[in-house]
Amino acid sequence: METIRQAIVAAIIQVIGAERSIYGIFHLLKGKKSAQTIQDGAFFGVLTFFGLFPALTRELIEEDIRCLINGGYVEKVEKDRVRLTNKGIEKTKNFKMNHAFINDLQGWDYHRYAEQVWLRLALYVQSITNLSVGQNRFFPITHKIEVQDWVKKHLPKEQQKREEISQLVRIELESFLEGCLDVQALIMVLQFSGRKKMGLTKQQIADQLNFDVEKVHVIHLSTMHRLIKKVQQDNQFSYLPHFLSGFNTPFVLTESARVTNDLLEKGHSIDQISQIRKLKRNTIEDHIVEIAIQNPHFSIRPYVPLEVEEWVTTISDTLQTTRLRDLKEKIPFEVDYFVIRLALARKKVKHGA
Repeated sequence: METIRQAIVAAIIQVIGAERSIYGIFHLLKGKKSAQTIQDGAFFGVLTFFGLFPALTRELIEEDIRCLINGGYVEKVEKDRVRLTNKGIEKTKNFKMNHAFINDLQGWDYHRYAEQVWLRLALYVQSITNLSVGQNRFFPITHKIEVQDWVKKHLPKEQQKREEISQLVRIELESFLEGCLDVQALIMVLQFSGRKKMGLTKQQIADQLNFDVEKVHVIHLSTMHRLIKKVQQDNQFSYLPHFLSGFNTPFVLTESARVTNDLLEKGHSIDQISQIRKLKRNTIEDHIVEIAIQNPHFSIRPYVPLEVEEWVTTISDTLQTTRLRDLKEKIPFEVDYFVIRLALARKKVKHGA
């Protein structure tokens, strides 16, 4: 495996095997917000990698697969479907052990705003570091107006307050970085700008550390995802939560699923929503499965009897598969795919499976 992207592709293949095509992996890594991508990502537990490489192309994923096959890590099962070889399994195991930062990735949850949080934090640190020592002129690390406006709004006006907040942010960042891997802490610190210091670009850091720039990108994202999760779940921070303001949402839905969710909450049935939105029933069903995946409090009982849910869960665990056709064939009574998908969605929410 020549690159970190190929190693991550192999890690996803290890989980999904030949049950989905390589283009399912492509859509996941690129961040395609389709019902199929979201459901597959949830059922197989790989949504953490969602949107990791937004510039990925079909040609690049095909080249990655060819390299993995040529290296003996992957073998083709059928058209567009592959699985890991024993060599690939061992290599992937070593990759996960030596790159523990991938455990911090939370792509689906944070891909929409992780970089925005970083830009707020980086510009704030640069600004308050300069202003707290009376330096009012400096070249900002970003020209994004919405980021600059946010920082201006949250910077204290009084000099003493600036010094206090600067110290508080430094202490909280140090506390967070102490719990990170050394390489995560290093890459974050190298990117910060301050008084008489400009942060390095990801390419400059890659050159300095002799890393592929994509590896720096993934480590950076893993650190930001870790930071967001830590700030959301840990009350030890008093100032860092400010950088997440406006982004905290109870659960994340695609825009179309959100509209369907609003109509469900008003008491409309699937057929009524289909008529209101002029969408096919299958599309509304896709939205409901997405809602069930993302919202642990959403009840599937109006659509899935408890007995059916238990059958789907048991058979899925026994066969170690989420392939709908296989599950449907094993259930000893008639059940449609929508019901099976909803049962799988709830299984994922309950067990993280």
